[in-house]
Amino acid sequence: MTDLAKCYDEFIKIENFLNRLVKILSCSFFPRKFFFGFEKYTFLAVLVYYISTTISATYYFKGTMLEAIMLIVVGFGSWQILIKVLVPLTNENELNQLLFWIRGLHLNHTFDFVTQAAGTNFKNMQFFIKLFNKIIFPVYFMAAVAVIGYCVNSNSVIHAIPWIPVRQNESNIYHHIHQAFVLPSITAIATPPECFLVTIGFYFIAIQNVLRDMINHLDDSNLENKKHFLRTVYILHSEILNSFRIFNDIYFYVFTVQAVTSSLIIMFLFYIIRIEMSIIFVPLILGIYFQFLLLCIFGEIIYSKTEDIFTNLYLTKWYEFDLSDQKIFLMMMRISQYPFGLKAAGMYDINIVMAFKVMKAGFSFCAILYTFT
Repeated sequence: MTDLAKCYDEFIKIENFLNRLVKILSCSFFPRKFFFGFEKYTFLAVLVYYISTTISATYYFKGTMLEAIMLIVVGFGSWQILIKVLVPLTNENELNQLLFWIRGLHLNHTFDFVTQAAGTNFKNMQFFIKLFNKIIFPVYFMAAVAVIGYCVNSNSVIHAIPWIPVRQNESNIYHHIHQAFVLPSITAIATPPECFLVTIGFYFIAIQNVLRDMINHLDDSNLENKKHFLRTVYILHSEILNSFRIFNDIYFYVFTVQAVTSSLIIMFLFYIIRIEMSIIFVPLILGIYFQFLLLCIFGEIIYSKTEDIFTNLYLTKWYEFDLSDQKIFLMMMRISQYPFGLKAAGMYDINIVMAFKVMKAGFSFCAILYTFT
């Protein structure tokens, strides 16, 4: 119980941290009606401006294939961030509902075993959440600095100041100063929605671990009031299904856009690695691979754990329960025959298989581009 109490205190800190991030994203620190009621969309407007600068740079572009690929990579990345920032701004109530549900699971439960299982699993996940929140901004910031370094070294312009022409073989000092401000600020804007997504994703994994432990505990001969415990398992299973449906609805467009754009970006990065691999590209490549592989690993773990629910239920001594309890087993097993996970466009599973397919397509795409260049 002590572990769960400590986990609750840690979760409150994480929740307060996420709420502060949302307040920053929604610019709630501005006086009310400072921007005629549109204060919460300030950073969204900033991102739209950044995307327009990329379009402006495309208009003046007359560079090499490598410079074109960098322009595409940064442009796709900006669209990803724009979609992710929309989530906490337009789904604040739904996100608070998920956080409220997770917070409730940190309270002491009727059965000591559930309290102990929740404390153990939540403690492990909180370690990874805090670690991710500490490293995500430095990883993205180093990638932004690497892109700035590349642009200065090659005199490339990725974020052009609108209506100021980009000159070839001439100094573009104003554009470089502009880029040196834009790229790090994009990193700062991208970090809060990533923290939200990863925090809730990690907690779904932890809660599924708690459900697995509870199902396995049904075979404990010392378990008292098995009927009540089974209904507790059923309620938690139903809550997980409902909460994951909300989670998928919130991040439907995020998963779709990130899966598509990240796949294209990674294919282009294979070309960069093949043609002109330099240490300056390492932070960018690692940052993008880290983001995409983390999403695929999340999808794989969540799917595999929901797929195991049916097996775990079947391997219990369900036949020792009375008929009414066996019906509960049957309902849970019937629902568990359809595992859930992260999906792009509601159709394509985001998992390790997708990661391997993207890597394979990247090699093929790299070979095609290399042939034509």
